[in-house]
Amino acid sequence: RAQPIGLELRAKVSATTRDIPGVNVVGRLTGRASRTGEAVVLGAHYDHLGVGLPIGGDSIYNGAIDNASGTGALLTIARACASLPERPRRSIMIAAVGAEEQGLLGSLFMAENPPIPAGNMAAVINIDGLNIIGPTHDVNVIGLGKSSMDSLVEGIARWQKRVVAPDAFPDRGYYYRSDQFSLAKVGVPGVYLHSGVNVVGKPDGWGKEQLELWTKTKYHQPSDEYSDDWDLRGAVQDVRLLFYVGLQAARQDELPKWNAGDEFEAARKTALETLKKQ
Repeated sequence: RAQPIGLELRAKVSATTRDIPGVNVVGRLTGRASRTGEAVVLGAHYDHLGVGLPIGGDSIYNGAIDNASGTGALLTIARACASLPERPRRSIMIAAVGAEEQGLLGSLFMAENPPIPAGNMAAVINIDGLNIIGPTHDVNVIGLGKSSMDSLVEGIARWQKRVVAPDAFPDRGYYYRSDQFSLAKVGVPGVYLHSGVNVVGKPDGWGKEQLELWTKTKYHQPSDEYSDDWDLRGAVQDVRLLFYVGLQAARQDELPKWNAGDEFEAARKTALETLKKQ
């Protein structure tokens, strides 16, 4: 929390602005039963920083992990959902959103101009970066303890012989820095994973060290580019988990909900009440 320090700062800042048009790309796989008007949203942001200040002579900010990897995972899950022999009750909405790196603008636009009413959005599964350090014994859930979606994650994790763990870096506020936050503000509960840190076959602490090193040397830098050194077995684990969690959320009778007292519970109630009046 902010603390008063008895100082006052006044400054003038000059800035040059430019308008850059962007789009969200949204598609829907229609459900098969009475809940077809409801949808589980599977989303990922497809933008990165583009061309910026050179670092080591390189000015192209590739965004291979953040978030080409998540976009690829979104397309993979979408393809798997489209090939299901039988659609779930609820629809599946695939949302590739833009301008996440500029302040979650794409998902904010989607939340403020929803393709279906917010009360009909059962849940959101946000994919923002994948695990490149190998298979893990743990599943790192950002925002663990906020909604009933946790139970779905825990069930699939047990099937994978993994355990669910909370945010490994809680001081960084990751829950409020990615696209599921925009939909949470209109009441939609969700799932957002980060790479686990307990890596199979590696000593304690190795996984967390690798993630901290990546943040220091790659995050939002031109060096976030593809490497043959990536071990994508952990990415496969997580993408499978997210696919099955989304599928269960689309199949279950109950509408996912925030845990009692959560900061977004009131927004969900408002969305559902608005839906009843329409």
